[in-house]
Formats: sequence, structure tokens, C-alpha cells
Amino acid sequence: MVEIKPFKAVILNPELENRAEMICPVYDTIDTTLYEKYSAKRNNVICFTTRKERVAENEFVDYAKENLNRFFNDGLLIEREKRSFYIYGVRYKLSEEIREQIPEEDRRETYFAFGLVALVKVEKLNEHSIFGHEKTFEANTRERYRLMKECGMNFSPIVAEYNMPNHGINRIFEDYLGFSRPDLKIEEHRKPIVDVELNGARHLLWEVSEEEIMGKIQHLMKDEKILILDGHHRYAASHRLSIDKEEGTAYTLMTLLEGGDRALLLLPWHRCVKKCHMGDLWTKVKENFKITSYDKSEHEMNAIYSKLREREHDNEFDVRLGMYDGDKIYLLRADERKIKALAEKRGERVGLDVISLHEWLIGKPEDLDFMSSAREAIKKVDRGDCRVAFFLKPLRITDVEYKTQVEKKAFPQKSTLFLPKVAEGIVMYKHKTK
Repeated sequence: MVEIKPFKAVILNPELENRAEMICPVYDTIDTTLYEKYSAKRNNVICFTTRKERVAENEFVDYAKENLNRFFNDGLLIEREKRSFYIYGVRYKLSEEIREQIPEEDRRETYFAFGLVALVKVEKLNEHSIFGHEKTFEANTRERYRLMKECGMNFSPIVAEYNMPNHGINRIFEDYLGFSRPDLKIEEHRKPIVDVELNGARHLLWEVSEEEIMGKIQHLMKDEKILILDGHHRYAASHRLSIDKEEGTAYTLMTLLEGGDRALLLLPWHRCVKKCHMGDLWTKVKENFKITSYDKSEHEMNAIYSKLREREHDNEFDVRLGMYDGDKIYLLRADERKIKALAEKRGERVGLDVISLHEWLIGKPEDLDFMSSAREAIKKVDRGDCRVAFFLKPLRITDVEYKTQVEKKAFPQKSTLFLPKVAEGIVMYKHKTK
């Protein structure tokens, strides 16, 4: 049973005119360049959400507390008066480099995703109603735990999905707001309490405080199972907080999206290997894959995407990878007998492309760069930043659900890229009141 409840959201003061300059992407997508960009503005929330590279954890947590107090004292952050649910809307477009990875029939000019923002009662992952699909790392979990405990805050919602074929909650949202997606025609009596743009995506937040509507939403959600999409370390930290007898909290902040929503996209993270011995790599490739080579051209790149998405007679053991070595693009088709043996050994049938890539060809995650676009991965190889790139086909959300709920396994690190992303500073929750 999923237990959700309303809460008083913390948001940037609506009277501020420059709120778009105060938000930033979620902390785990911030690299050094982005940190410098957003931290250049004194009143950006990045100063309490994200640790700067090479800054010690203790120093970061102290700095975050100091800035968070300043934001509250200066009236930059306010807490809403009513306990409510919230509708988080993200209206966004895809770059051409992302868009071309999606089959033509699934492409849209504009995507508009709705999410329910609520407090969700924390339970041990993968046991009852809440599931995760990625491995977590102790250092990352510890940092988030310390930050959330010391600041008494959830700074951005964990993103999770649920299955609701009749679209019950999304229908409530559209009826409540008075428009259908992807159109956006805001009525005066339903104005969002947050409406800002970040990197071309429009982030909106509406408040839903009517008891009858909140009751309907709670009833619809109670028998669902939810799958974490983004925020596994934040959930692990929340679980640790939930059993903290001194300053713990039993609930965590989530945005819940319908898994069948066409605006919720699942894409792969492509792998760039920084250093490797190409002779040894080619030996492993030839041992495990059939190889077809292509020139590096626009036409051939599109052909690779199509070839990766194909599956012979829905054969789950038809595993395909793309590869670029600085000269040509290659389609690698795995030896089916070896793939079956690998699946049997691991007790896994979903995600065999990324599993075989890590098992047979590439090493530790710290030797890799992860790219959302195959073309960007190719550029990294051409610049000499990396030696070789591997391309993966997108998974389906049903694959991720099967992995967690049936196989009860986790994917390798950064196997899934879900869109849209929430932003830091749109909706927060203060669980510590003293």
C-alpha cells in the first residue's frame, strides 16, 4: 500500500521577479562547468543543493545550512499556508540529437508531463510497494543523508512512476486546470504558484488544497506500486532518515508520474571509454560479436539507430550494440549462445545489451563518461577526450518494471535516462520545524 499525504511546500517567493535565475538542474546532473554557471548568481539554490567538486562534505553541509538560513531570513523562500498536493508540469522539447533516437511514430513537437507532488511514506526498497532499479553508492547516500538531516529539508522531489491505465489522476489534473495537454492555456483562477523556464523547459507548479480532490487522489494511489526513476540516492538517504530516532521523518518528497504517459520518455546513456588498449578490446569484440561496419555519415548514423532498435522475431537474446573507434561506426550483434549463457548465469533477461557490454568489453564506471547523445559521444572520441564510444538502444518502462519486480535485480550504473527532469528550487519540503 502506498501512503501519500499533503504538505506545506517551500517555494521561492512569488513576489520575486527573477525566480528563473534562482533555480538550477538537479544536483546529480551538475558538472564543474554548470556549477560555475549557476553559482555565479548569489541567490541561486545551487548554493545549498549541490556540492562543488573537491569541496569536503562537512564544508559543503555547513555552507548549505548557512545559505538556506539566509534564504529564509531574507524572504527568498516561503512556506505555503495550507497542506496541499501539487501538480508539477514540465513542458519541453527535445534537441534533434535526442529526438533522432526515438522512433518517428513516437516523436512529438512538444511534450508536457504532469506529476503529482506529495509526501510518500518511506519503506524498505523492493519489498512492498516502492521499487528501485539502480545501484546506489554509500558515499553519495551519506552526503544526501547528512544534507537532508542537517538542513531539515528535501530540496527536490524524487521522481517515480505508477501504472494507471484509465489515467485517473491525470484526468483529475486536466479537469482541475481546465486544459488538455500539450496545450497550455492557463485560466485566471488556476494560475500556477511557480512558472519559470530552465534551459528551454517550462516548469509549473499548481496547488491543490481541496479536501475532496485530495481524498480522491489518495484513494486512487493507495493500491499502486511505484518505481523510482530519478533519485535513488535521495531515497536511500530518506530511508536512513526514516529510521533515525533523533531527527528522522517517515515521509519523503516525490513527484509521481503515470508510466503510460507519452510525455514520459526513457532513453539510454551511451558509454565513452576514456582509456583502453584497442588491441585487447578488438579481441574481446571479435570473440563475442558479429561485426558490421558503417561510414560515419548522417545516413549511416540514422541506420545504426534503426538497427539497434530492431529485434529478430521479438527475440530477447538478439542483443545489439553500436561502437565508434574514431574511424568507423560498427553494429555489434552478440553471439546468441553466449548471451543465453550470460542470462542463465545472472538470472536476468532484461537489459542484456548493457549487461554484456559491461561484462565483456568495458571496465570500471570511473573509467567512463556517460552521454545522452550518440553524436556527442562521437565528438568526445574525435576530440581525443575518450578512446572509444558504445551506443545502446532505449529500454521500455515495462522492462524496468520487470527488472525490479520480477527479476529483483538492478541495472548497471546509468542505464536509464528519464525525461523530463525536475529542477532544484521548484518545490521543496521542510520536515524539520525547530
